[in-house]
Amino acid sequence: MENNTYQHMEKLFAAYQIPLTEDAFFQLERYGDLLRQASEVQNLTSGTTLHEMWTRHFLDAAYILRYLPDSSKIIDIGTGGGIPGIPLAILNPSLQITLLDSEMRKIEFCKDAVRQLSLNVQAVCARAEEFICKAGQREAYDCAVSRAMASGSVLSELAFPFLRTGGRLIALKGRSFSMEAERFDSASAVLGGDPPEVTVYELEGEPKTLVTVRKSAPTPEQYPRRYAKIKRNPL
Repeated sequence: MENNTYQHMEKLFAAYQIPLTEDAFFQLERYGDLLRQASEVQNLTSGTTLHEMWTRHFLDAAYILRYLPDSSKIIDIGTGGGIPGIPLAILNPSLQITLLDSEMRKIEFCKDAVRQLSLNVQAVCARAEEFICKAGQREAYDCAVSRAMASGSVLSELAFPFLRTGGRLIALKGRSFSMEAERFDSASAVLGGDPPEVTVYELEGEPKTLVTVRKSAPTPEQYPRRYAKIKRNPL
């Protein structure tokens, strides 16, 4: 699939009930060019052919739009080169998105991409367990999204403190997902979440797993712990 005309991509997205405007197409195309160029000199993301860019990255991000109400305040934890946050911002400009990553080179790329694409997106270089201590961050977001950033228990402990009660953690996982190994259930029970909901699906023949967890009660103040303790003793 080396055809990147608007008509072709609109048809691709429509097959999964995802609208794609012409303006969004051109912005995604430009973002893909930036991501591909940057990945030639630094390891921002895997899969940078035209086919992979649209199916593994953009379509993958776009799939979770159905879980994000308009004007939602979203934090993308471990955003890397800006996925899924930047495609989400392009596809639905009403979303209020903060990109968070601990690696400065990745956030510098995100900031440059956001500037060139004129997106209303904030990019922050910080560890999640440290950024949560900043004023106005705890329980400030409607959704936390992340793609393959960490195991379920680790991600949950980092993400839940950012969520308001009623908010959701949305985790994009791959074909090798194991609920038992990821420990979403045990972490959610401690952090104020409902039982996780798991959706298994395919995008262009590639197996995908989406885990959503609703926060139904405030997260205890002692969470998140320091990262070394989170890794050493997962919930």
